[in-house]
Amino acid sequence: MPQAPLNESEHESILTDRGERTLDVGRDRPIRISSGHRILHHNGKCSRPHGHNYEIQVSLTGELTEEGWIADKGDITSIISEWDHMFLLQDGDPLIEAFEASGDGDAVLVLDYPPTAEVMSAVLEEQLLEELGNNVTDVTVEVSETGQLCASGSL
Repeated sequence: MPQAPLNESEHESILTDRGERTLDVGRDRPIRISSGHRILHHNGKCSRPHGHNYEIQVSLTGELTEEGWIADKGDITSIISEWDHMFLLQDGDPLIEAFEASGDGDAVLVLDYPPTAEVMSAVLEEQLLEELGNNVTDVTVEVSETGQLCASGSL
C-alpha cells in the first residue's frame, strides 16, 4: 500500500534531525582513472616513468543538504576525473620541464610530495573536503594502485 506524502515539517525533520550520514561512492564499482607517475628518489623501478589504472573509493560523512544528500556524486567524480590521464610529478622533477618543452605541460599535475598512492589519497581527501559543502565533516579516499597496493586515510 502506498504511503501518504510527507508534509513539509516531516520532510524538514528527515533532513535536519537525522544527524550525520555517510555516502560511499565507488564502493562496489570503483571510480577508475589512468595516470602516470614516477617516484623521483626511489631506488627501484618506480623511479622510471610508468602508469597505473587506479581504482578510487570515496566515503563522505556529513549532514544532509536541502537537496537531500551529503554531496552530489557528480561533484565528487568531477574532482577525481581531473586526475585522469594526467602525469603526476613531485615539484622539482626535471620531467616537468620536459613536459612543458614538448607542449604537454597541461598534462602534468605537480604535487608537493612524491606521487605515491598514499599521497594521492591524502591530496584527494583535502581537495574534496575543500571543494564540497561545509556540511561535509569527514572524507576518506582509498586509492588502489594495483591489486596488491591500496592506500587510504581520513580527514
